[in-house]
Amino acid sequence: MAIVKQMKELGLNPKLSFFVRAADGLSCGTSLGKDGDYVITSPGWNPAVKYPGVTQMLQAHQQKYGKSAEATTGPAYAIVQILADALGRAARYDRDSLREAIAATDLMTVMGPVTFNADGTGKVVTVLNQWQNGKQELVWPPDQQTKPLAFPAIPFKER
Repeated sequence: MAIVKQMKELGLNPKLSFFVRAADGLSCGTSLGKDGDYVITSPGWNPAVKYPGVTQMLQAHQQKYGKSAEATTGPAYAIVQILADALGRAARYDRDSLREAIAATDLMTVMGPVTFNADGTGKVVTVLNQWQNGKQELVWPPDQQTKPLAFPAIPFKER
């Protein structure tokens, strides 16, 4: 949030701003207001994705916490889905068997389809959110988007 405030103060008006993790939380939009608009984030998820189980997860989250799920909620939930699936497939509950079961994951989660590369890195759908009118809009992938990418960013003094 401080970087965006300093950009405005200095008159730095990039056509595109991409922040990793810094602007993922809902407090960013509340704190920055219109100055936060046009910032793109890649938290791994958006509550508007159209994957199985998302609606039920959102309802349960709202009921339990009294607020909407944030962009970081989906990946956390998907981790539990992956682990539960792997536990169901593991030959034993030791480290190597569990690692092997996780590596063999081919699962539809609230983040979409998840598999893993041989080195253990996940193969997941890349999700990009953009702050527009104080709200995180899903701008990528196109088949999931709630709004198109707003580009180029309007200079701070014109917002």
